Amino acid sequence: MKIQPALVMFDLGNVLVHIHPEAFLQTLGIDTPENRKTYGRDIVDLVRKYERADDTTEKFLANLDVLVNAKSAASLRPEHVPLFSSDDFRRAMLSILGRPVPGMEELVRSLCTKVPLSLLSNTNPLHFDACMEHLGALQYIPAHYLSYRLKALKPDPAIFQRVLDLLQRDPHEVLYIDDLIENVEAAQKFGFNSYQFVGPDQLRSHLSDLGLL
Repeated sequence: MKIQPALVMFDLGNVLVHIHPEAFLQTLGIDTPENRKTYGRDIVDLVRKYERADDTTEKFLANLDVLVNAKSAASLRPEHVPLFSSDDFRRAMLSILGRPVPGMEELVRSLCTKVPLSLLSNTNPLHFDACMEHLGALQYIPAHYLSYRLKALKPDPAIFQRVLDLLQRDPHEVLYIDDLIENVEAAQKFGFNSYQFVGPDQLRSHLSDLGLL
């Protein structure tokens, strides 16, 4: 017999809202195979530092200026002429956020009357502030455990320990839902009941099997 969880915890990206990392270079108008090789890994590293709160938003945008503008100027222009402003980088970051995952707001709204809900996400202030403003599902999820507040990133065990310290619950009482298998497996190793998200229909069926819907 399956045990009904006492709390359900959602991931954010590609569970509640679609994420499109390729949109960053596309929005700046520099999305070419060469530029993906030139900037891709470095941009990911900067974002991870930002999501771990190693950098403020202002420092993150300044780092992008150094990476993109300075590199481009050094290789393409005789003098440093900024190609993009801080607002350009901000818009490019926000363009990574896509549309809500269809069906998930309705599922979350139904579920919130049956069991406490929370959120555990690798995210950053720019993205999360925008999601709070535009993503309807979040109004039904009162507790937000965010990487930049916890200063740790999934799948690092430290982030799961910090969440449990805040929850004051046994991890077996928590159903954690994430689209990335490495995060699902990391949570399982820490004692969470974890489920890999592939779509709202499959999740609704799983929650129904647990007696939550």
